[in-house]
Amino acid sequence: MHLRYDEDFVEAAVFLCTSGRRKGVPPLQIARFNREREKLYSILDPDERNTAFFRLHLEWFREWGLEELLTDPLRDFPLLPEALRILAFRKSRRRNDDGAELYVNEAGERNGVVAMRPEHIEREAELAPFLRHELAHLHDMVDPNFGYVPDLPVLGPSLNQQRLARERYRMLWDVSIDGRLIRLGRQTVATREQRWSEFSAAFAFWTEARQKEVFESLWWKPAPTHRVLEELVCDPRQLQSTAGPRPGAPCPLCGFPTFAWADAASLTDDTVTTIRSEFPHWAPEHGTCGRCLDIYCVKRAQVPIVV
Repeated sequence: MHLRYDEDFVEAAVFLCTSGRRKGVPPLQIARFNREREKLYSILDPDERNTAFFRLHLEWFREWGLEELLTDPLRDFPLLPEALRILAFRKSRRRNDDGAELYVNEAGERNGVVAMRPEHIEREAELAPFLRHELAHLHDMVDPNFGYVPDLPVLGPSLNQQRLARERYRMLWDVSIDGRLIRLGRQTVATREQRWSEFSAAFAFWTEARQKEVFESLWWKPAPTHRVLEELVCDPRQLQSTAGPRPGAPCPLCGFPTFAWADAASLTDDTVTTIRSEFPHWAPEHGTCGRCLDIYCVKRAQVPIVV
């Protein structure tokens, strides 16, 4: 596995050291770095000058132990060095951009990318937990036993349903990862209490007993699988029939919580047929909110009659 670094990331990390925001960097070394950097402005060719700047920044990036901070957590993930051709670190702009992604090229070679804000290096106590959590995602992605598949088979065309499924999947995955890391004696990005709060809010339409059963299973399971997580977020029978059309539960068609469920008696055969044309796995017992019923009644009325 080859390590790669985004130029912007390396430069920003080094400047954290030279600005004094990262503690423990000797002032004499900072002065020497600044002198060496100043000399590079004399290079006339812009491409050569940019290359020289990157080499200088990377040299001091390693001199100040920043590369070691990034690679130390890899020891907990033995599959990554063999499974990945490249592991790259790039600079992210916002908190929501932080995370790890797996890319597979046409030759089947797998490359991992960790996006992170350089400020993580400034707050070293947060860096290792963040990296372990994100590297655990990559480790699961390359683990044949986990069986990762990038796309979720969300039933129905609703963009909101697809978004909810992705968010719930990521949250369940986070619960599993943090449970495993904490059992290994490693610090991670969230406590058990924090993950339970997120989980119970995301699956509020389940009974409390069901919530505790699934959460405990994920937290303590030593080897979860993509299939298990997928079924929890993509199977409408599991999501909806467990709760039924209860007040505040999400409508299985639009995905929004509702207190205004449609009267089952108003679901005519034609309306059911119209709904199933878009949601083939939906059943009347799953329920639908009043707004969706109105929409599909209109759609039913607009279906052309073929003579």
